[in-house]
Amino acid sequence: MTQKELLWELAVKSVKTLLALFTLLAAGLFVSGLPYARELPFFSGRLPVSVFLGAVVSALAVAVFIKFGSEISPVLDGVLEFLPGAGRLARSVAKVLALLFSYYAFQEAVFPFIGGFEWVYQALFLGFTLFFTARAALQIYSSSEAVSRSIVGTLRSSFGVQEGGGKEGADRAGKGGQAGQSGTAAERTEAE
Repeated sequence: MTQKELLWELAVKSVKTLLALFTLLAAGLFVSGLPYARELPFFSGRLPVSVFLGAVVSALAVAVFIKFGSEISPVLDGVLEFLPGAGRLARSVAKVLALLFSYYAFQEAVFPFIGGFEWVYQALFLGFTLFFTARAALQIYSSSEAVSRSIVGTLRSSFGVQEGGGKEGADRAGKGGQAGQSGTAAERTEAE
């Protein structure tokens, strides 16, 4: 696919995911706002049905977001050719964002059952977040040489520097193109 087609594919997948997340958010807000859902206990008196259903909707939203990360992975590999493993990096970033969302989304459903052990919940999320953050950082580090070469290559081409290290028009700077010649290209041309 061409770059333009890949960008359109990325846009389609992004809009699809945003629509799915918006639908889930609207459904979650509607269900949590129902008066009879707030009062009805689920599993025990500590967990109302509205909180449980909110956790289910949040779990679905996390699944949609992680699926989005895996769907855009091959597209990003094509769009960001200068960054080897861009898709893998996107999947790691999507998982970190999903963990940040999940941490707050599931607190209300989990904390009533783990009274005094909230630190376990926090440590679990910290561990997974550190793992995926370290994975993303290592991916960026392993791609740093390719990214550096791409950036330097772009700078070289924008300033007219040739691959051999010489500048187009280096003769104008007073360097001769052949041994034994000196002066600018204009001076040599006039002499010939």
